[in-house]
Parts: sequence; structure tokens; C-alpha cells
Amino acid sequence: MTNNEANAQSAATARQQVSGPSLGLLITGVVGGAFALLAVMGAGLGSVARFANRWADDMPDWYGEMFEGVFAMGGAFVGLLVAAFIIFAALKMKDLKQWSLAVAASVLAMLPCISPCCVIGLPIGIWCLVILMRPEVKDAFT
Repeated sequence: MTNNEANAQSAATARQQVSGPSLGLLITGVVGGAFALLAVMGAGLGSVARFANRWADDMPDWYGEMFEGVFAMGGAFVGLLVAAFIIFAALKMKDLKQWSLAVAASVLAMLPCISPCCVIGLPIGIWCLVILMRPEVKDAFT
């Protein structure tokens, strides 16, 4: 067996090993993105409704509630960005590209308040890290 054949076989084995975890990471990103999108819409609609109902009331009450909505929407946008990053990294992981990006996304998927951590993100992130830390898988990444 030549060196090129051995590398191709090693890459095929690594691709097979990362296919399940990368799909799980992709699903984690999609679910996290869906939750974040719902949070953006809810924060936006809630802010508009509170602002419309408080227009005639005194300034400090609605002013504070407006900033609550802005911070909630900002947090939801951060969740959308993190979900997009996890999805991008999952697709790169599936193609055996950018190992460090896949590791970073796996860690992000496990963090509370950033992804659906306890239900999906924690076990998927751990699974991804276990697979990504295997020497044969790490060597197969470009």
C-alpha cells in the first residue's frame, strides 16, 4: 500500500468517525438558532407592546422596560451568532477542515445559556470532543 493510499484510507476512517458527531453538532446549532430566533421575535414584540402600552405613563417606567427589551434582544442576537458559528463549524468538521474551529464549536455547544446545553449541547459537545481528540482524526484534518 502506498503512502497516498494509506492517507486516503485514514481520511475515510476519520470522516466516518466524525460524521455522527458533526451531524449532532449541526442539529445543536439549528435548535439553538431556532430558540434564539424565537427569543429575538419575543423580545422585539414584547418591547413594542410594552412601549405602546406605556406611552402615556410616566417616563421612568417605560424607559426601564425599553432597556430590558433591548438587552433581551441583544442576548438573543448573540445566541443567533453563536448558533451560526456552531452550524458553520459542524459543516467544516464534516469535511475534515479546521480542527480548532470544530473544537471551539464543541465547547460552545456545551456552555449554558448559549446553546440548548443540558438537553442537546452537553452530550453532543462531549461526543465531538472525544472524537476530535483522537490522534488519527486530528491528523486527518486539513
